[in-house]
Amino acid sequence: MEIKKQQLIIENTTQQELLMNLSKLIEETKEQKKLIPQILYIPDVASQLNKSITHVRRLISKKRIKYLQEKKGTEIIFYQWMVDEYLESLRTKSMDEIEKEVVEFVNNPLTHEK
Repeated sequence: MEIKKQQLIIENTTQQELLMNLSKLIEETKEQKKLIPQILYIPDVASQLNKSITHVRRLISKKRIKYLQEKKGTEIIFYQWMVDEYLESLRTKSMDEIEKEVVEFVNNPLTHEK
């Protein structure tokens, strides 16, 4: 992804034109930041989960949550989707979902996914 670099030309422009150009530049920057996944660190994940930093480190050591680390001993980072995936893994199925799976399995036992 290439980030545009723009220069504001101050000569022969009115204050209103400068403000318009600046507001456009700010909006473009906001849009570009939306395209870059936000990097989270251990304290960020701990606050999202409402748990301690030690708890997040335990999840990492037990490999219960996905993370990125360039090499052993370097900083551990996360993307938001990794945290979301961990939270989804904790979700329990409702009785309706379980009953639906049972009916599906009974009706089509060979196509059941594990």
